[in-house]
Amino acid sequence: MLKRLAYGIAAQTRAPWLYHRVFHGRTASILVYHAVVGEPLAVADWCFVDADVFRRQMAYLKARCRVVPLREVLDAPAQDGPPVVALTFDDGFCNNFDVVLPVLREFDLPATVFLVTGLVGTDETMWFCRLNDALARTARTRLDWDGALYDLRGASMRARAGARLQVALKAHPHRALVQRTRALVEALGDDPDRSIDRDSPYRMLGPTEIRRMVASGLVDFGAHTVSHAILSRLDAGEREAEIAGSIRAVEALTGIACRSFAYPNGTPADYDRSDVERLARRGVSIAVSTRSGPNRDADAPLELRRYGIGADTSVAQFQMLTHHLSWRLRH
Repeated sequence: MLKRLAYGIAAQTRAPWLYHRVFHGRTASILVYHAVVGEPLAVADWCFVDADVFRRQMAYLKARCRVVPLREVLDAPAQDGPPVVALTFDDGFCNNFDVVLPVLREFDLPATVFLVTGLVGTDETMWFCRLNDALARTARTRLDWDGALYDLRGASMRARAGARLQVALKAHPHRALVQRTRALVEALGDDPDRSIDRDSPYRMLGPTEIRRMVASGLVDFGAHTVSHAILSRLDAGEREAEIAGSIRAVEALTGIACRSFAYPNGTPADYDRSDVERLARRGVSIAVSTRSGPNRDADAPLELRRYGIGADTSVAQFQMLTHHLSWRLRH
């Protein structure tokens, strides 16, 4: 409570912006979103940001910062001016076209979307979306799974259960994660093969939407593997297939050379030097993780840092993240 109060006071005084200008003027912030939705989910998930909140965040960036394409993010801070920010979106949800693109057009802001290419143009979705949807639909009030008991009485308890289950599932190699998610969805009474409707918040982008986003001149596309498998839990051949396959698919979908990549999950434990070298051999010039912190022009361009923006990010927290103050207070 005290931390939230302090954040709120700081944000109202322009302190985060001034801190960035004075102490990190030669650095850039990269922000990562996933999905942006006009209507709240039945069961909240951190990756799904409210559209009105997102628009206010973009209005702030337009007024206070210089938003640049990700491909320029390391060169831009060398110039004097407002704090430099780049926008990224992971996974490739269709609401990046339906909801995000109109806001980007309104404020004339560039962004990069990282595609899980195996899901493009399909009736499938991300595994954690299957889980969230099953939690929203289930008639169960409790779940006993893997020796843990989950209370499902009400939307808030289901959201808490979903967050716990996601952490538990991520501990498994990708094939096991997918299999266990299917079993979990079935245990909740849902069909893991049910088609994802076009108007679902879980729907992924298709080739037509991708082409229209490219044509807008505001959106670049990068690779995010074929299946969103965490690279460190794959063998060398599987890693190569995930990386090379997604890069080729992005190029086929956009007609443009793919020069950017986002590591799935993106923590230091989720990829290693061999993956960085694979990207370099494939012509990738910029890659992003989920490590937080400022980016400088001398930093390794294939291991850049990003700040995650989620459903619970307040206006004050958004400013604290964007301007490195949250990072500084933790280090």
